[in-house]
Amino acid sequence: MGKKIGPSIYIPTDKNIYDALQHKKVKQSDLVALLRRRNILVSPSLDKLELSIMISGLTIDYEDFIYITKLLENPNRKEKTTQSSVKAQVSDDEIKKACKMLIDADISDDTFKIVKSDSDTISLVVTYTDIDFTKTELRQRAIKKCEIEIQRENGELTFRMPSNEKAKTITSKLKENLSQVKGEELEEETISLENFIEAEARSYFFDRLINLVPGYSFENVSSVDVYHSIDSLDDDEDELDEEQAGRFAGYIRKAVLAGNGVLESAEFNQLHARGFFISKIVWTCDENVTGGNRVEFEAQFGTPSSCTDFKYLVRGIYNYNDRTQEHNVTRRSALPKEIKKLNILLEQAAKLSFEAVEKKY
Repeated sequence: MGKKIGPSIYIPTDKNIYDALQHKKVKQSDLVALLRRRNILVSPSLDKLELSIMISGLTIDYEDFIYITKLLENPNRKEKTTQSSVKAQVSDDEIKKACKMLIDADISDDTFKIVKSDSDTISLVVTYTDIDFTKTELRQRAIKKCEIEIQRENGELTFRMPSNEKAKTITSKLKENLSQVKGEELEEETISLENFIEAEARSYFFDRLINLVPGYSFENVSSVDVYHSIDSLDDDEDELDEEQAGRFAGYIRKAVLAGNGVLESAEFNQLHARGFFISKIVWTCDENVTGGNRVEFEAQFGTPSSCTDFKYLVRGIYNYNDRTQEHNVTRRSALPKEIKKLNILLEQAAKLSFEAVEKKY
């Protein structure tokens, strides 16, 4: 069955155009350039408001529409990564067959591409349209790419993908297809502390994580999110009786601590003693080589109440300066190959940390 593809019938109104041009990403020079493309010359001294009113009163053609929407795009937005794995001996042909089953069953406008990255890795790249109705009309539709990396190693299949619903849905279908191809139910493994309800156990996971990144030494924690849950609140907040409501009236569920040496601060220790546990952490590690760089990581559980949906991010790198013999104070973005390498190291640290929690608690 072929995909249903057709032209868009959306036509922006003058208000849609005006609202879009008021966004902070759109600069005054962009509006002058747009008018110049229409052979309309204006004074560069005109402010953004005047130019927006002028442009929104014009008839906007397709080229203008594309120009404006591109001004509103945010291609550099960093998205956290998540991963899951299954115990299975799977060949490249079986992975490709599962991918093709997903593609053949898809009836959306999404486009798919299967890429062989290396001898043990196959990537499924999906280009799709993301719609967010909370944004203004011209920013509701955004073209995005989602890359799901499937890596084979030591009898284990690892799925590495962006931490969003689109990637999770596609990955779930891929696993179902692989089960059909293999003719057996695949055992899935994820990093989850749902079965460890003790606050100490959940914080201990992050304590181990920041110290177990292979090839790196812990340097400092700059930010921590702590969370506290009460079973009766989590189970049914709407059905609390009057007595319970009074008891939890001044209840604080979560807090964010930022600064230098957060884990050693009196505030953190006080919250920790009251049953709060770490749900998100930002820290830096130094590479264990002479002149090695400093890396800033972030890790968290997307659902802190149950400590599920583990995801992580390489926030950036502080290069080592040979002249000053110190790390630069300005952080740079990590290169794709650096991100791939560091994500794998983070995953290894997370698995070791989870095993440490299992052993201790």
